[in-house]
Amino acid sequence: MSVRESFNPESYELDKSFRLTRFTELKGTGCKVPQDVLQKLLESLQENHFQEDEQFLGAVMPRLGIGMDTCVIPLRHGGLSLVQTTDYIYPIVDDPYMMGRIACANVLSDLYAMGVTECDNMLMLLGISNKMTDRERDKVMPLVIQGFKDAAEEAGTSVTGGQTVLNPWIVLGGVATTVCQPNEFIMPDNAVPGDVLVLTKPLGTQVAVAVHQWLDIPEKWNKIKLVVTQEDVELAYQEAMMNMARLNRTGGLLICLPREQAARFCAEIKSPKYGEGHQAWIIGIVEKGNRTARIIDKPRIIEVAPQVATQNVNPTPGATS
Repeated sequence: MSVRESFNPESYELDKSFRLTRFTELKGTGCKVPQDVLQKLLESLQENHFQEDEQFLGAVMPRLGIGMDTCVIPLRHGGLSLVQTTDYIYPIVDDPYMMGRIACANVLSDLYAMGVTECDNMLMLLGISNKMTDRERDKVMPLVIQGFKDAAEEAGTSVTGGQTVLNPWIVLGGVATTVCQPNEFIMPDNAVPGDVLVLTKPLGTQVAVAVHQWLDIPEKWNKIKLVVTQEDVELAYQEAMMNMARLNRTGGLLICLPREQAARFCAEIKSPKYGEGHQAWIIGIVEKGNRTARIIDKPRIIEVAPQVATQNVNPTPGATS
């Protein structure tokens, strides 16, 4: 995926002050219900006698359901499982096309986190803000849909339907579904002490997109402009946008692997077969304990070289190259 020039609203006959991110009031993890609250709300769904592991030809067919990002359901057709996930987010970048790609990658990432690399079908969930003018809707939402479609096709799947509604905020998401044999997915409970954690994308995307929005808010920009330049903010924003839009087909944002396998993975992911810009870093280790996470007292900072400046620009329609 090549870098795009910054979205210019005026190229689409929109006011130059148009910002997609203004059609929501929550950003990033701010839209998530806390896990403990969620578990309590979903208690009644967990009381289901159908949620037991099943067997096929003497082998256990694992089941994964409530409380996880992806469900794994043994099908009545022996030896196959349905692996399915749904997710949606609010706008976090102002480029509609890239926001569509990000929304699609966000849905698919939960499949990839299960070790699933092929998706059989996708649906798109789209909430169109009733605060948009007809012109804004007609110019912007097709770009969002095109971005979602292009990312799905890059993943080797297609969008065959979905649901579109009016909503106070823009909502972007979907459903990803695949049918697998047991050896085609990995249950998220196999880590053992000594395994290491591998990060496949740089952290800090939410900071980058938030600071970029501060460029339009003088009272916030004035607080940080002495420690960061506008050029640095724009570069970080483009880098974050490209990383969020890139598919996690290598297994997910954070992967747990045996140390030797992790070292090979980090080296292999840089090879041309994964495309440009792929990197991975070993950032932690699995210890015996109560399944919590902790940060060591003096963590090492890993400097990540920006990829945007080394890639070709793919101009948006209406923009000059």
